[in-house]
Amino acid sequence: MKKIICSMIVSILILTSFTGCKSSDKSNVVNISILNSKPEITVALHEAAKDFMEENEDINIKLVKYSQSSSYIEKVNFMYEAGNAPTMIIMDSAHIRSFKDKFVDLSTEEWIKDISGDIPDIAKNDSGNIIGFPFTTEGMGFIYNKKVTDEAGIDVKGINSISALEEAFNKVNAIGKDAIIVTNEEWSLGDHFLSTFYSIDSEKSGINTEMYFENLKNSPEAIKNNGILNGLIDTFDLMKKYNMYADNPMSPSYDKCAELLGKGDVGFWYMGNWASMNILVNSNGNNEFGFISVPVSNDSSAYGQNEIVVDVTKYIVIDSNNSLEQQEAAKRFLNYLVYNEKGNEFIVEDCGIIPSFNNINVSQTDPLVSDIIKYRNDNKTMDFMTSYLPSNNSAIVGNLLRRYLNNEMTRETLLDEICNFWANI
Repeated sequence: MKKIICSMIVSILILTSFTGCKSSDKSNVVNISILNSKPEITVALHEAAKDFMEENEDINIKLVKYSQSSSYIEKVNFMYEAGNAPTMIIMDSAHIRSFKDKFVDLSTEEWIKDISGDIPDIAKNDSGNIIGFPFTTEGMGFIYNKKVTDEAGIDVKGINSISALEEAFNKVNAIGKDAIIVTNEEWSLGDHFLSTFYSIDSEKSGINTEMYFENLKNSPEAIKNNGILNGLIDTFDLMKKYNMYADNPMSPSYDKCAELLGKGDVGFWYMGNWASMNILVNSNGNNEFGFISVPVSNDSSAYGQNEIVVDVTKYIVIDSNNSLEQQEAAKRFLNYLVYNEKGNEFIVEDCGIIPSFNNINVSQTDPLVSDIIKYRNDNKTMDFMTSYLPSNNSAIVGNLLRRYLNNEMTRETLLDEICNFWANI
């Protein structure tokens, strides 16, 4: 999904303990552990744990490390099979369902009242109990370079229809710049861009998300004539037409796309806020970037035309097989993140994470993060559907869109193959 750059390569599976517990009576110290699936925050998490332990001398936190040559979920499975599950896991939302019966009910925790928006079904067990602490929030849509759009005389907030999007593309072309760069990465095309369809269509269906996807599996033939999906492909056709690399769409790398938008060589790029650092490092001091929605029709008032996809992509869960004392210690750490000033700074400043809680008011310097928070505060967000997609979605559907981008198949074939994908799940 995201490009993660890890500063340290860990070759041996080890369990290291944070230092800093000052309690002289070790028998009164509760030992807990956390497995971190977000390696780029390892150093920051280490410091946050040390700060927490200085204020909570009766708790000692250990960090479970795992080889970066394997996935964190392999380590989770190994530890559960060994009967030695970590107290806390920073877990991808897509993996929660597989372990939902193993996690502590957090429904009565104080921070529930301060969550921004609703807790999605993915963070609940079959009884409807909340089992996930929302940790990382991310958003995606068309990112625009405001210097380019201002020079072209574009009111970006008025881009809420397919025709308005094409008008904006033409205005960028008129000032001698390319309108858009299109990423050819399968994860971006299949898991993210196409998920815009599921986000809008599931909301309009009026049924819960899991039932919506069950219906897709049971009636895949309905997908081909779905107006929302066809509207999204109309938008993708515009992206293909105005793509800076229309003649060679497989050429630009992810980093090249970020560079071109940052430098102002193009006006738009479909991506998420995780690309912010890559964009800003190429922007020559320009800090003016934001998001617009991905239109799927010419009805500017329809759901999805003014919203962007924003959702929690990682949760912290607490294992129910750990002792009650360990569970309570883990809950104290979660409260620390939400209600302690240093905990807040860890989330926002040290990790660059969009806070999932209304009470966290640490100022943001990242323009894309700030824009996502504005969309969220204005209730103009849609759910991120990647957590519900089959594990092979990126490889298969993402590849279909990649081939379509490269003009290797017709639109009709693309739609047929998407139907076939769901028919064979």
